[in-house]
Amino acid sequence: MSQSDSDLKPLPPAVLLVSLPSILAHPPNHKYYVHSLVLSLKALRKCLSLPALLPDIECRAWTGLAELGMRVIAGGFSQSQEHPWANGIESEVEKALSKGSIIAQKHPSLRAYRHQLALLQAQLSHWQHKTKFARNQIRNLISSLMPSDPPHIYYSAQLALITLLTSPVSPSKTSAPIKSPPEKLQSRTPPASPQPSLQDVHAALAVAQEIEDRAVSEKHNHVAILARVLRARILVAAGMWIDVCEALQRAEAALGLSYEPASTPKPRKPAKGDPQTQQPPPMPEQFIMFENPFEAAMAVHLLMLSIVYHTQSGKAAEVSPRLSHLHALLDSDVLDKFPEGHVEIALPLGPPLVVQVTHPRILFLLAFLVSSASKRDAVGRKPKRKVFATEGLATWETEAAREISFCTWACAGDVQEVEERLARIKADLLSELIAVSIMRSEFDAAEDNLNVLIAHTRTYEIFPLFSARIALHSAHLAHALLKPARALRCYRAAAYHAEPGSFVHVAALAGEAALGIGVQRRKACMGGAWRQGLSESDEPWPDDEPAEMQIEKGMEVVKMCRGIGGSLEAVAHVLEACLTAEILKAKQHLRHALDIVTKAQDNHLRALVLALIAAHYLHTAGDHARTMLQTCEQLAAGLGAPLAKDATAAPGSQDAKGTAVPVGNAPLGLWVGERFLELFKRAGKEMRIQKQTVVNVQLSKAVTDLARRGSSAQTQGS
Repeated sequence: MSQSDSDLKPLPPAVLLVSLPSILAHPPNHKYYVHSLVLSLKALRKCLSLPALLPDIECRAWTGLAELGMRVIAGGFSQSQEHPWANGIESEVEKALSKGSIIAQKHPSLRAYRHQLALLQAQLSHWQHKTKFARNQIRNLISSLMPSDPPHIYYSAQLALITLLTSPVSPSKTSAPIKSPPEKLQSRTPPASPQPSLQDVHAALAVAQEIEDRAVSEKHNHVAILARVLRARILVAAGMWIDVCEALQRAEAALGLSYEPASTPKPRKPAKGDPQTQQPPPMPEQFIMFENPFEAAMAVHLLMLSIVYHTQSGKAAEVSPRLSHLHALLDSDVLDKFPEGHVEIALPLGPPLVVQVTHPRILFLLAFLVSSASKRDAVGRKPKRKVFATEGLATWETEAAREISFCTWACAGDVQEVEERLARIKADLLSELIAVSIMRSEFDAAEDNLNVLIAHTRTYEIFPLFSARIALHSAHLAHALLKPARALRCYRAAAYHAEPGSFVHVAALAGEAALGIGVQRRKACMGGAWRQGLSESDEPWPDDEPAEMQIEKGMEVVKMCRGIGGSLEAVAHVLEACLTAEILKAKQHLRHALDIVTKAQDNHLRALVLALIAAHYLHTAGDHARTMLQTCEQLAAGLGAPLAKDATAAPGSQDAKGTAVPVGNAPLGLWVGERFLELFKRAGKEMRIQKQTVVNVQLSKAVTDLARRGSSAQTQGS
């Protein structure tokens, strides 16, 4: 035995027992996680049963017991019959909090434990649905802090208060227990998380401002950045879009970010001998890369918030550089800088501030979703909206099989939350793919993915969260398949199941209003034969409503659309143009709608707006109408662009290999073709009349096939 070994002395039993939990700690997705919890609880109970404990050991043991108990509660073990060892843990946590607080109050040297116990007490009260009490506990803790206390305690308390203000009901109280090990997302129906009240949102913003003010005065720069990003996130989550822009600008400035809006016009092609031909090509755009893990995490979060905001505002030019920067960061493996979902902020005095951020696995897949949602253009052979959604789904399948990294102080509830968010992201990606498939008249793909979405949401039991959106997709699909009665039923189902005032709710009402306007005009033109040319497999149309009632409902929907903003702002102008009896006002609304969709690069809606504008100028300004019809024709053909290399083939014809060339949006293409034919006949252009007649016959056949799709006549013919 060496001299150093002979000097070693056995640890006192109390010190060994109180230290065991840190030695036995495992991440919540480890196969021995439950075993570590059970052994750690037994060790602390054994420690507390020993006589004559020192105050610091006893306080440490009570605090550790409260911490472990909260992990057990947050993981749902105490509500599961499969884990009898966790029964009664709630009362044990309450006892530990009370005992620990008494000891900490008696000994000033144990003041740090008082802060931790107060945070745990607020967490338990929040889990018990004592929301106001939990908030008051945090506020009392903040008011009791002294200037000599380490700054990380103040910031931690303020961040905890923001969490309580922005999450009114604790999800862990209502969540079902999970099995051990938590390898898969357990089958359960997640509760609908209520949105915080406007008063709570303003209170959270005030707390974020207090954090920033103190951080600036104390020169804690990273904490100030965190406060600005938090403010932007709170505003986006609350849908307070008016204040989001300024908050994002301040947060970007704090991180040193600035962007030039992307310009859509292509540069002039220099002629031969032009001096510009001797200039070197422009250098690729350089973006800031962050080495600090905290700054990297804030940059990724902020870029996603900015992309969401500018997409919602319809500013495609602002989205483009930020999306490019986001991809550049992800390509540089920025997520590896915080692999377990938390970052540290070093402070001049005391320990660092540990901040839990969105888990990098979620951020990685969320980047595909954000990229797909931000690309509004569905025209072309490979629209980026479809590419990002498809690649995101493929990546999801790969990432779902990989183990997720968690820190040792995480709980099983954190694992479940991450896996549930991943399940929702896949559902959102499927929704994007369904939407772009409907826009591009790829109806087989839309139906297949709609079935996959329904199966996925039922498998993970998140169907109630997506039922309204699924109904809206079904309505859009039926609308595109010339099934007005089924579309009406699905629109109403979507509006019924959606949260009042939400995007899906207003979009469903707008779809119903637009459908009603179309059917009403069709009846006025065709009378009793209005269903001629529509789908043969549609449902019976319900009883008619008075035209005055439809107009009144339509104007209510217009007001709701303008309250949502984004693409629905353009829809509001389109609906109001259809409902107004004044031609000048209708033209003004359509011009406003055209400006919005052009700025957002939403060529699907732009094609409709151009068609409506062209209809107003068809008999008064033929040249102007022809220009808009030409653009509309290109967009309609691009919504389902040919996959063949020879893109010059006529729509509905066959390429060199005999493969049928898709016609894009056939109903819109046929309507445009008929308008062209009118203009050519008016001008007496025989050659153009003959060519357009041939094209119209092919488009008419495509519309007829669409109307017969799924009917017995089509099945027998095929």
